[in-house]
Amino acid sequence: MQTLTSTAPAPTAVEPARTTPRAPRLGRVLCWLVPTVLTGLLVSFRMARPEPWRDELATWSAATRTVPQIFALGQHIDGVTVPYYLLAHVWSGWFGDSVTALRMPSVLAVTATTAVVALLARRLRGPRAALLAGLLFAVMPVASRFAQEARGYAFAGLFAALSTLLLLRALDRPARWWPAYAVSVLLLGWSHQIALLLLLGHGLAVAVLNRRHLQRWLPAVLLAAAGVLPFTLLGLGQRETQLDWLVAATPGDLAGVAGNMFISGIVGGAVCTLAALGLRADRDRRATLVFIAAVAPVLTLYLVDQLVAPIFVGRYLYFTVPLLCAVAGRALAGLRAPHAVAVVLVVGLVGLPSQEEMRRGHSGFDYRRAAAMVEANARPGDAIVYAPRGGWQFTDTALRYYLGDDLPHDVLRWSDQVRNASLWATTCPAPDTCLSGTARVWTLSADNLETGRRAGETDQLTDAERHALAPFTRLMSVRVDGFTLVLFERRPRPVGEPDEPTAAYRHWGPGVVTRSADWG
Repeated sequence: MQTLTSTAPAPTAVEPARTTPRAPRLGRVLCWLVPTVLTGLLVSFRMARPEPWRDELATWSAATRTVPQIFALGQHIDGVTVPYYLLAHVWSGWFGDSVTALRMPSVLAVTATTAVVALLARRLRGPRAALLAGLLFAVMPVASRFAQEARGYAFAGLFAALSTLLLLRALDRPARWWPAYAVSVLLLGWSHQIALLLLLGHGLAVAVLNRRHLQRWLPAVLLAAAGVLPFTLLGLGQRETQLDWLVAATPGDLAGVAGNMFISGIVGGAVCTLAALGLRADRDRRATLVFIAAVAPVLTLYLVDQLVAPIFVGRYLYFTVPLLCAVAGRALAGLRAPHAVAVVLVVGLVGLPSQEEMRRGHSGFDYRRAAAMVEANARPGDAIVYAPRGGWQFTDTALRYYLGDDLPHDVLRWSDQVRNASLWATTCPAPDTCLSGTARVWTLSADNLETGRRAGETDQLTDAERHALAPFTRLMSVRVDGFTLVLFERRPRPVGEPDEPTAAYRHWGPGVVTRSADWG
């Protein structure tokens, strides 16, 4: 019996024999690389157009100090923010303090967050879920908002997603990933201590997926907590100074928290709905546990707000957004590709008005224009008075940021922010004396932050400051968003005028006698 042998030629070197294994590897890279590049382009678009708002001005004020001065500041205010201020200090020393430079760390953090979101979604349901989760996060208005803000929220989002991803990896390969997990939790706490509420969900995940790893998880968390504790101690007792503007949240605030977290209520509702749908057929329960890790901090912070002290603020919960997007990617992966892409596009289009609005401005205070008006019209020897000096508007810091040494003399500044180890300067206790010898004085009065009441020409000044301005005549007054800017000039004392102004003048301040002047 003859044996049949194959006469087919052997594969040649040019045949794509290794193409099959190579394609999945390429897909596993592109699924996170494509949305990451897209995010970098989106969040950096017009990043310098909105001027810094008051929180970013606080960052600049801290970043321009020495390291000992930053720690001294932390003993009085923003103790928990000292790690971010140290980063901003080093970064601005390397790259300067322009708006772009100050915000670039946040841009890079949000861009990196997209990669981590995609990798987390890939672990939950493969490359397709990764690509869609990354694209979904890229078009989030809130991603652009915190990318374009020189504060620590962007880093909290990054390390919340990264620590969750590393936790899932550590549960599979314990010896390799637990040290990295501990470092990511430490960086999470340094970014924003409220984000450590994420550990509630992490602990539950360890207990459910592999209880034996609790003996590894607890030391990792305790090690990270030890690194965060010094800054927690710095911040003890500072709540009344920093969060005195908050009031207790209502059930309506809890119901609408998605709109506050995502900036757009429709976008937030869509992502939360997709995340809930992403829990279907979750056989290994990992997506469910990631979802719980995202939701638990929201409920816990609300309980703290109700039972301890008001602290329920939407932006404090931004760190949960990347986790929800990762789980939402799992739901999108269950749709046909055209339908999934259409959902992402619709969500992005719904968020476009919010995207445009945030790129116009971050607050109702036009610091840049106020500074430009002063710069264009000030003369050598002019002085300036800020009101209110101790408010959260940080008006004096803003003008120092824009004008530097070209500012009119801050005539009522008694002790500056650095000397006070504070974000506020202190005011001269005797305005009459401090204003003596000054011929022209600008007053820059900020609107009330709590009530929104528009600042008048002198109503934000103290009685003593109004009294000191009694010998002055109002030359000009202008209104810019958030501020009333007035220029006064000392008038010659008429013959026979009493040394002391009348009671009506002391009460209402100067302004009865005016003369016109050109406004540049």
